[in-house]
Amino acid sequence: MSDIDKRFHETWLGMVQPSEGLVVSIPALLEAQCLERQPAQVQQQLEALAPAGQAPGVACVGDLKALFSQVLDLDQERFDVGSALPEDLQLYVPEGRQTLRPTMALRAVGVVSQAPVDPGPAARAAQGYCLLVWQVPDGLKLDRPETVTGPWEYPPGAKFDRLLRACRSPIGLLSNGHELRLYYAPHGESTGWLSFRVADMCTVGGRPILDAFCMLLARQRWFGVAVERQLPAILQDSRRKQAGVTNQLAEQVFAAMEDLLRGFAEAAERDGQSGGHSWLREALTREDDHLYGGLLTTLLRLVFVLYCEDRGLLPVESRLYGDHFSLLGLFGQLQQDHALYPDSMGRRFGAYGRLVSLFRAVYDGAQHGDLNMPPRRGGLFDPNAYPFLEGWPAGSAPRGAEDRAGVRVPTVDDLTIYRVLEKLLLLDGQRLSYQTLDVEQIGSVYEALMGFSVGRLESGAVRLRIGNKKGAARVWVEAGPLFAQAAGQRARWLQDEYGFDNATSAKVAKGVADCVDEEGALLVLEGLGGRRPERARTGALVVQPGPERRRTSSHYTPRSLTEPIVARTLDPLIRTIGDEPGSEGLLSLVICDPAMGSGAFLVAACRYLADHVVAAWTRENRLEKIADAHDDVVNHARRLVAQRCLYGVDKNAYAVQLARLSLWLVTMARNEPFTFVDHALRHGDSLVGLDFDQIRAFHWQPGKQVETADVALREALDEAVQIRKQILDLAGEGSLEAQRAKERLLFDAQDALDRVRLIGDVVVGAFFAEDTTKGREKERLRRLDLVQRWLVSGDDEAEAELRG
Repeated sequence: MSDIDKRFHETWLGMVQPSEGLVVSIPALLEAQCLERQPAQVQQQLEALAPAGQAPGVACVGDLKALFSQVLDLDQERFDVGSALPEDLQLYVPEGRQTLRPTMALRAVGVVSQAPVDPGPAARAAQGYCLLVWQVPDGLKLDRPETVTGPWEYPPGAKFDRLLRACRSPIGLLSNGHELRLYYAPHGESTGWLSFRVADMCTVGGRPILDAFCMLLARQRWFGVAVERQLPAILQDSRRKQAGVTNQLAEQVFAAMEDLLRGFAEAAERDGQSGGHSWLREALTREDDHLYGGLLTTLLRLVFVLYCEDRGLLPVESRLYGDHFSLLGLFGQLQQDHALYPDSMGRRFGAYGRLVSLFRAVYDGAQHGDLNMPPRRGGLFDPNAYPFLEGWPAGSAPRGAEDRAGVRVPTVDDLTIYRVLEKLLLLDGQRLSYQTLDVEQIGSVYEALMGFSVGRLESGAVRLRIGNKKGAARVWVEAGPLFAQAAGQRARWLQDEYGFDNATSAKVAKGVADCVDEEGALLVLEGLGGRRPERARTGALVVQPGPERRRTSSHYTPRSLTEPIVARTLDPLIRTIGDEPGSEGLLSLVICDPAMGSGAFLVAACRYLADHVVAAWTRENRLEKIADAHDDVVNHARRLVAQRCLYGVDKNAYAVQLARLSLWLVTMARNEPFTFVDHALRHGDSLVGLDFDQIRAFHWQPGKQVETADVALREALDEAVQIRKQILDLAGEGSLEAQRAKERLLFDAQDALDRVRLIGDVVVGAFFAEDTTKGREKERLRRLDLVQRWLVSGDDEAEAELRG
């Protein structure tokens, strides 16, 4: 389709704002060739349906049957209405003592596929329909709590969302006469809706809105075209095409990382007299890529907060939060400042300090007036993890008011923060709604940033791409070290140092062969750097990909891949419990991902197993009782599954933090701390280690037990097992006391296993310390002697050597 068609979709989508979440995407509409302009008489028919005497701007259509037949060409015979609807097509909401039922439903044509998990009577009743319609009294506000439709004081829009989800019917239309809302609420995903105001569609300027309304909901979009061009397929394809959004967002987040690095480097220069150079130098010299880790953590915090704000998981309704903490509010202020004072943004400060305050509030909690933020804890927002972000040197966190008075956060300028937030919030000039992204897509942002580090250039450099494939890593090639190599060795050096293939390294080496100085080499490298070559000066801080990143690029695991794999893996396991497994049996399953990354497979397993748990509660007639105690039964099931059934390990500490947050997000654990699955998702290497028998025997080949170690280890293991049972018993408890108890118990369990962990590390270290069997055995015996001295006599020197 043409650019004119694209502009048409951009126009009407812009006119139906504010919408919420993703309903349709322009690429999906274009691919389905979804564009029909309506003749003038369609608007005339709509105007005739509005009751006479209405004031301008408040046109109201009360007769939906007439609207469907006269405007959308959907005859009344295609709908079931009132008593013709199945009795089970309803939802009783215990907390509101209200039964929700659609007003009418559009019958589907053809065979409707069955859900893989028994969805319950309401969903079974809805399987014969492709659209549920709920008509509420004329003029009733759709986003304000009401008791007109029933005793449950809740907004009609939220009530309708609950009904659609209970019926597993993703497409719905809600009307109050003045406004027609198209809802899309696929099971397990976020809800989106588009609002079509009747008054707007009756105006000349609102013709594109009417065209779009008919284009999406008229008869031919349900029954008159090929299946792939029908509305359900377009809506599904719109969600699938979010992967393209994910890739673009990942690229922009990486660019934001470089903006943030420049901002901190400039802040260090400004703060030189008050220690700025020292915190930067200290962060650069630490072996754990401390500077890059801090920058990465900052970006992950920003992405996470934006996701939570769009999903209502942070108190965005609080005026205090909106004015002083909200990232969306901050970006709006910076946008306004940039428009009014573009030349001075680089000399204005305050935005970064607000970010630090926000991160502290998320970690420690904040209560004041209408603001209520419980402490979330967790490693991602821990202010002690990267002290330079807070403005103090490592190991010297301020303890009292006097110490804090002398702390100065780095003077990162407002222009830097504006550029970072702009890249996180705007795609192609349009605001990105994080509500439309899956949890796995948030994990993909991390994947795009993994495997890099920050380094300082010793000479001028030009950035070149490794290979030609999309997403290939780019490295800064320094002219000085390259020029210092012998001409015949440059190609091999480029391969070893940067990971270039033979053809690229040979091309670069040949290009600089005739250069007489570094500047000439830089000019040659710029010629190889594409249409927009990037050059960096000597001493600049740059982000460089590590060896693993150069070889493999990113590793985003989309939902379309994880869900079928999880279903195929777990189905046989669930069948072993029985044809109709009980909820307790399901919640006793143990699922472990030994290389979980950011948790994509665990998130899919959480959704899948929770659906089975809800189905089991339905069979056990427990659903109503559980609904009385919990606001959302599905999310409650997911929280139980996450805490009782799922385990994971990864050797990348950042991935572990993100996996924990991913499960927090997928369970919508608004009242839980980020640490609620810390006991189950651990940082470590699952490919290298020993089982308990090997640790007891103090040998990688278990044989005769070492009595001293055996007794100590058994006592430690028994203690830890009992403590972890108590943690599992607290699963599902959301009170502050229960949260604190779980944190204390996890600390106690870790403390109890300290000896086991240390002895296991010592044995593994003995194996890798030597290359020969004889050498390994000698080293093992030496370490065993230290362990026995430590355990029997409490020898502090022996323990210090073991821990060293």
